[in-house]
Amino acid sequence: MRKKLILFWAFLKRQYVYFRRYLFNSLGGMLTLYVVFLLILGGYKGLVAPAGTEGDTLEALVVGYVLWFFLMTSYQDVYNTVRNESLTGTLEQLYMSTHGFGWVMGANVAAAFLANLVMVALLLTAALWTSGAVVNIDVGGLLPVLVGTLFGPVAIGFAAAGLALVFKRIDSYTQMVQFVLIALVAVPAEKAFWLRLLPGSFGASLVRDIMIRGQSLLEIGLAKLVLLFLIGIGHLALGYGVYKVCEKRAMVWGMLGHY
Repeated sequence: MRKKLILFWAFLKRQYVYFRRYLFNSLGGMLTLYVVFLLILGGYKGLVAPAGTEGDTLEALVVGYVLWFFLMTSYQDVYNTVRNESLTGTLEQLYMSTHGFGWVMGANVAAAFLANLVMVALLLTAALWTSGAVVNIDVGGLLPVLVGTLFGPVAIGFAAAGLALVFKRIDSYTQMVQFVLIALVAVPAEKAFWLRLLPGSFGASLVRDIMIRGQSLLEIGLAKLVLLFLIGIGHLALGYGVYKVCEKRAMVWGMLGHY
């Protein structure tokens, strides 16, 4: 276990080094996201101002945007890691690790999750300050829900990474995922059980319950939290299964370490 913690710490340190070394680019990315939010907020206020009916929809807009950012970065962390390692010709080195490829990617996802939480907190703070919205920030309740929600986009990332091993260039398709994630965040998962089975949708619904409706983790209930993790683990198993199938095909064709 100590070696696994060292592996996790190494990936966490890499996240920090990348952010610090490419600080100008990192700040530019955050600024871009903030500007996009301002444009969405401006359009939203222009639509609702004549009717004068904002209600809790402004809070829903803020929470939905931040959730979309969380899902998108979680998905991209997996896909970009495999794709970039393949581009630089170092992917095979991950397979040669004594920890195993699965543990390496798991540590990478865990480190990226913590780094993304910091980004999410900064974006949420800026969005709340700009919009004037007020939401319930229950860290103790949000953290386990976000962990359970994480599995869905990670599964999509593994599936996309596997396809990238075989087809190499799939950027035109992976860009569509960003818009699919918007739909998954907006889906009213509480309306039908089958909607909860979509990646990230049930978790997004529980986050809205906490942040907008002010519910606590106790009010949400253990049953829903367990269901969230079961659905997420199912997604992760399916996404990683797709990756392993594509990985095997890439190995047979001798394409694993080549772009």
